[in-house]
Amino acid sequence: MTAIIKPLRTPAETGMLEAFAASAALRDAARPVREAAIARIADAGLPGRRMEPWHYTDLRTLLKAVPPVAELESATALPGALKIAGAPEIVFSGARMSASGALPAGVTLGPLSLDAPLCAAIPADEALVVLNAAFALASAALVVGAGGDAGAIHIAFRDAHEAAATLARRVRIEVQAGASVTIIESHESRNGLAHLTNTLIEFELGDGAKVHHVRVNSCGDNASSLSTLAARVGDNSKFETLSMTTGARVSRHQIFVRYAGEHAHVALRGVSLLRGKQHADTTLVIDHATPNCESREAFKTIVDGDATGVFQGRIVVAPHAQKTDARMSSKALLLSEGATMNNKPELEIFADDVQCAHGATCGELDDNLLFYIMARGLPKREAEALLLEAFVGDVIDAVEDETLREILMVKARDWLAERT
Repeated sequence: MTAIIKPLRTPAETGMLEAFAASAALRDAARPVREAAIARIADAGLPGRRMEPWHYTDLRTLLKAVPPVAELESATALPGALKIAGAPEIVFSGARMSASGALPAGVTLGPLSLDAPLCAAIPADEALVVLNAAFALASAALVVGAGGDAGAIHIAFRDAHEAAATLARRVRIEVQAGASVTIIESHESRNGLAHLTNTLIEFELGDGAKVHHVRVNSCGDNASSLSTLAARVGDNSKFETLSMTTGARVSRHQIFVRYAGEHAHVALRGVSLLRGKQHADTTLVIDHATPNCESREAFKTIVDGDATGVFQGRIVVAPHAQKTDARMSSKALLLSEGATMNNKPELEIFADDVQCAHGATCGELDDNLLFYIMARGLPKREAEALLLEAFVGDVIDAVEDETLREILMVKARDWLAERT
């Protein structure tokens, strides 16, 4: 007889099971879905370095503990929270979701059941999605009606709790044929608190739909921020997203995209600004399952102090996905001896009539350029800030909306100014 050896549970894994058992709010109508998910977690444990997609972000090690489930809305506001002028807000706080400002005509907002089918782009048994199913208390389904232009809608995750909490949410956004919308997604919490957040955002794009998505992670300095973005795109649709990460002690933002129609365009971009002992992981999988589509991926990371950056990108081209045009790039600047960057770009191509490329670079600031700027009278730190702003600026400049572009540049400048 062969014995099955299971690794001992870490304190975080034990704490996760205990937090689930202790939460009265999780004993709701979705309990069967939750129990099936927590059973899988109990059996498989948290993802760790033995799993290839998690080799550089070992949650079994990085998560030290799991706080209690947040069952109530935070009683206080979050100072300095991001506001988008003129955009209606969908606000998540604790286990509550609320809306302020009138939604545009043709846009509806309602609840989302945990047993609703997942976006087809999400791999089976994806670990963070299983965790989300076990713990999600707040959810929403947003529908943009066919042919409408919804403008900008702000989805804000504001956690002003004064004690560490576990917070999981799920949002499904359906953009019907010919419709367009700009989604701003922001994550914010207080410094010093070891919140554990897990967010799942799903996009379904109908034929000819257009989505511009900007995500800003400004979570507190001791938070662990886990997030999944999935998108299924139809014929002649356009999906563009940019994620900026400056906050959280540990973060993992993973993106799954699947093409469901021809002549679709997808652009994935990201900027990570890391310092101290932060660990930030961006992982993406682009599934070119249909012919005549294109994708562009451009990510830039600045790593200072003893921080660690991770980029893992995989482009898969199916055998029948001829005329695919896919390009992926990850570039990183290391500003200190203790800074670390792990780059892993991959191509899996099973078609022969394609144009695909990928690349990754990792280095220091150009000494000649730095000397040139300093020779004009700027101190070294200010000269570095100019070069670093230019480094991330070309990614941010790809955002079409001028207001959003400026918000992102201000955040980048604030981060650089703190360093200066």
